[in-house]
Amino acid sequence: MSFQDVGKPGTKRTSTKLNTAAPIPEKSLASGSGSDGFGQISDGILQYQRNVGILQKIMNQVGTKTDGPVLETQYKVQVDVLQQLGGKLEGQLRSQENRLQSIGRTDAAKLRATHIKLTRDFKTVEVTFKNIQSEYRRRRARVTEQQSQAEQRNKAIEEADEAQIQLELQMQQDRMNEEIMREREEEIRNINRGMHTVNEIYKDLAHIVGSQQEQVDQVETQMEETKTRTEDGLKHIQKANEKASASQCTIS
Repeated sequence: MSFQDVGKPGTKRTSTKLNTAAPIPEKSLASGSGSDGFGQISDGILQYQRNVGILQKIMNQVGTKTDGPVLETQYKVQVDVLQQLGGKLEGQLRSQENRLQSIGRTDAAKLRATHIKLTRDFKTVEVTFKNIQSEYRRRRARVTEQQSQAEQRNKAIEEADEAQIQLELQMQQDRMNEEIMREREEEIRNINRGMHTVNEIYKDLAHIVGSQQEQVDQVETQMEETKTRTEDGLKHIQKANEKASASQCTIS
């Protein structure tokens, strides 16, 4: 019995088993017009299934280029709608179950098969809804993990780049320090060479002075002797002058 037969008398009772993952054909969910109220439930299940299909499409976009905050919002809104619709359908089916208990056995037997069929179809769509939620959570967790791994990889790359930059800067600083040390060592060597040259000059001067000291002493001795002779000569001249003066006085 299909949903288009809901509420029609004389329909043959059949048992149609639906696959959880397969959608219920809209033909079997066609609106009934019986006074038993099952037609409204049939329309509700059809709407329920359509919304589950929309949720399926949203779930399939998880992890794709269209994934993002907007898709997350759409998913939450659609889940809220489905939960409200599912709660409403459960209430309607429960209400019909209570109504069947209050009518005659013959009429109840005719409608119970319809109630069972609607309940089974509702549960099938509900299971699909719950499976989609589970799959969405699984995919979302996987995407979150992938994003976390990507962030960790990017962070590791950034840290490696930063470490490489720091290493290059350190190497550059070390080269500069080595260059400065080489320049200082060269300056020290130049100073040492200059001091050695000055020391050699002092040694040469000392040697020259030492070698000429004897000649200087001889010159000094000769000068002393010359001074002595000069003084003696001067004394002789003075005595000669005195004698000459005395001789002149005697003659006159």
